[in-house]
Amino acid sequence: MGFKKIEYKKWLNFFGRIIISGFVVLYLFLAPFTLLPSLLSAQANVNKSENYEYQGILELWHIETFEGGAKSRSGFLEREAINFEKKHKGTYIVIQTMNLEQFELNIKQNKHPNIISFGIGVGNDFVENLLDLDCASLRGDICAGGVFNGKQKAVPYILGGYAIISNGNANGKTGVGLKGTTNPLLAVQKEDKQIAELYDDNSLDSYDAYDKFIKGNFSTLIGTQRDVFRCKSRMDKGLLNGASFTFLNKYTDLVQYLSVFKGKEIEEKLCNEFVSHMISSNVQAKLKDYNLFSTLTNIKLYTDGLYKDFEDSLQSKLTIENVFEDISQIQTKKDEAFKNVVKK
Repeated sequence: MGFKKIEYKKWLNFFGRIIISGFVVLYLFLAPFTLLPSLLSAQANVNKSENYEYQGILELWHIETFEGGAKSRSGFLEREAINFEKKHKGTYIVIQTMNLEQFELNIKQNKHPNIISFGIGVGNDFVENLLDLDCASLRGDICAGGVFNGKQKAVPYILGGYAIISNGNANGKTGVGLKGTTNPLLAVQKEDKQIAELYDDNSLDSYDAYDKFIKGNFSTLIGTQRDVFRCKSRMDKGLLNGASFTFLNKYTDLVQYLSVFKGKEIEEKLCNEFVSHMISSNVQAKLKDYNLFSTLTNIKLYTDGLYKDFEDSLQSKLTIENVFEDISQIQTKKDEAFKNVVKK
C-alpha cells in the first residue's frame, strides 16, 4: 500500500508539471496577440508626437517701458500664448517679463529670445537680427513707429494714449511723470498747450505722479491710459469727485510692439503665426478687458462712456515716435518739449 501511494504521488506530480508547462506554452503563444494592440497604440502615440509641426519652447521677452491698463500686458500675452499652444500641439511659449536694464544686459551678453514685446526706449542695437514683418491689417500711422531703414521690423499690437486729468479741489500746479523713456510733455506740445506752473520734480515716474495727484499735491495730472483707469475706478467708488478728462489726440509713444528674431525656419514660421494671432480681430477685441486700445484699422472696442471718448480721440491720425529711436534722441526731444511747454 505504501508503495502504491508513492507511485500515485509521482504520477500526480508528473501530470501537474505537464499541465503547468502547457499553460506557460499557451501564454507564450497568445501573449503577442494580447500585447500587440497595446504596443501598436503606444507606437501610434509616439508617431503622433513625432508628427507635430514643432516640439519645443519659444521664448518671448516682454519689456516694460511704460504702464499698461487695467491689467498687466504680460498677463494678456500669457493668456494668448496658452490659446496659441492649444492650436499648435508641441509648441510652448515661455514669457519672461523684464525691465529696460535687464533687457540691455541680456543683449550685451548676446542673448535674445524668439519674440520680443517692447515699447519705446529699447534702442536699435538688435534690429539687424529681426525679421521683416507684415503690417497690412493695422493702422498705417501706428505701423510707422515700427519701421527701421525702410523695413517693417516691429508690429504694433497695443495702443495707449495721454490725457489731462484735472481736479479743481486742489492747488493750481500740474504734475507729470517725467522719469523713463516716454515723453508726455510732447503730447501736450502737439496740442499747442502750455503748463503755467509745473510741480517741479523730474524724479517722478508715472505712478508717483498719480499718487501725488490723488494726495492733492497738484490739481492737474498729465497721465496715461493707466491713470485714466485708476481715476475712473476711484470715481466709481466715490473716492474722487469732480475730476475731468481731456484726451490728447495728436501724439503718443505709448505703443507696444512685437518683433521676431531670426532663427530656425520652423521657429520663425511659428513666431510669425503668433504675431498674426496677436493682431487678429478676435484677440484685439480682448484688449477691452484691459482698458487698452487696438491697433487694427476700423475697429471699435467701446460703445459708451469715458473709454469710448478716449478711443474716439485716438482714431485721429497720430504722430508716433519710432520705437527703435536711440535713448539720446529720446532725451533730446524730452528736453525740447519741456522748454516749449513749461512757462518760465
